[in-house]
Amino acid sequence: MAFDLNKNEGSAPVDSSDKAKGASKFDLSKKETTAVAGTENPSKPKTWIIGLIGVLIIGGGIWYYSSTAKKADAIHHTSTEVVPLDPVVAVEAETQSKLQPDIVDTSVTALKTSPPQPVAENVVKDKNAASLNRKIPVSFRQGSFAFARVNKKIIKRIITYLSENPAALIHINGYASSEGSLTINQTISQKRADAFKKYLVSNHIAESRIIAMGKGIENPIASNDSNTGRRKNRRVEITLPSNQTQN
Repeated sequence: MAFDLNKNEGSAPVDSSDKAKGASKFDLSKKETTAVAGTENPSKPKTWIIGLIGVLIIGGGIWYYSSTAKKADAIHHTSTEVVPLDPVVAVEAETQSKLQPDIVDTSVTALKTSPPQPVAENVVKDKNAASLNRKIPVSFRQGSFAFARVNKKIIKRIITYLSENPAALIHINGYASSEGSLTINQTISQKRADAFKKYLVSNHIAESRIIAMGKGIENPIASNDSNTGRRKNRRVEITLPSNQTQN
């Protein structure tokens, strides 16, 4: 803007053309100022927007890169992280690892220093029992359950075995010859087994350990067609189970 500030002393009249010039000068200068202002202002917002977009792009790239790196580190840390054992499981594992050598050493020491087991003694006793099986301690007359002949040696072995093995059982089987009916022979064979049972009880063998059973004319050891054979069949036999518990 340009103003004419010159004042003339006195009261000289101002020409109208001079007013017009002054007015035109004033208006043109104002328009120039407006035009300059109008050409300078639009460039500033554009520059500011471009700078903001650039900052956002750079910041987004940095954020994306940092988040990707953090995820990769987290995955690597998770894959390589050692999960701590439960304290109880760890203590049990450690205890077993400490005790295992002792167990092995103990078993080896037991094999080296353990005394002989009483297996041989049991085997001997079982052999004694087997040697007594089906022995005939006594025999009888026809129709009688009184002892006719007694094998004292076998009876002594039986009593000794039962005394040394208080848990052992004995089976007594009574037999008859073929004379008479089957019913009579079954009855007489049972009485013969019971008679030998009473004899063992009288020699301090517990009655609960003795099983007496009459077998009638079963299992003859000789022919019933002769007196000699029938005499041999009138007998009792003993059985000592070999699988019973020994003391």
